Amino acid sequence: MKRIMVAVDFSDISVFAVDVAAHVANSLKTKLRLVHVRTGKQYFPEFAKNNPQFSIEDNDVSYMEFLVNRAKRIYKVESGEVDYKFRQGNVVKEITNQAHYDDSIVIVCGTHGVSGFEDRWIGSNAYRLVSSAPCPVIAIRKEIPFDVRQKILIPIDYERVSRRIVPHVAGFAKAINAQILVVGVGQKKRWVIPGQLSAFVHQVDRFLRRKNFMEYETAMIDGTEGPRQLLDFAKAHDVTMIALPVRKTGNPFTTVFFPFANELLNMSDLPVIAVPEYDSQGLVLYK
Repeated sequence: MKRIMVAVDFSDISVFAVDVAAHVANSLKTKLRLVHVRTGKQYFPEFAKNNPQFSIEDNDVSYMEFLVNRAKRIYKVESGEVDYKFRQGNVVKEITNQAHYDDSIVIVCGTHGVSGFEDRWIGSNAYRLVSSAPCPVIAIRKEIPFDVRQKILIPIDYERVSRRIVPHVAGFAKAINAQILVVGVGQKKRWVIPGQLSAFVHQVDRFLRRKNFMEYETAMIDGTEGPRQLLDFAKAHDVTMIALPVRKTGNPFTTVFFPFANELLNMSDLPVIAVPEYDSQGLVLYK
């Protein structure tokens, strides 16, 4: 049985990420593992305040056991397992290594965005984790209902990588019974070939029809002014998650997010699922 990992730093948003991970694990029929990287910091989580359970044992082990029990109240996978693991060292490196070791198919983490970079380690490392993870990462900014029908927006632009993740996102959407909204994001530039973006969206449309993916829509918007237009469009169309591609390269200093995607990740208050351009394991994929 495959496994989903959720990164935990005991902040409120990482507690919510545990709930989301349990729902995703139910849909994908996987095990669930909570992982905390010890960095030498002391934590004083909100859930431990005025809670008699922590009056005697007030430490990260008791916090983790509390969150495992919380996850088990949501987790419904027959013959499944919810457990936890501690690691020590560099947060991104240790989470990535654990994901490799566990053969994780998805990592769920909270993120505080740019304004929260000085906060706990989830906030400061979420972007680097998304960039280096061996599998898709669901990054969550705030509490949103995740036990409702999901609608995933896939932005398609002129870069090939935006289309290469479609099979992976479609497989994930099918597994969690989500709808898909494919949106061509155009820009007013001289070098753009007329009709090229529409052709790319039509290519995705043909793929989804060929794979009998019934519940999807397509649309076109002008993204010249940046990600805010896409976010406004997403909210107006009841989108609950946005898919973004991550380009994997052999050079660790190469930017793996295109500027638009990078800015969108920082701005979005909707959950983002960041999918590596290549993903030989992961998810329930269409072949």
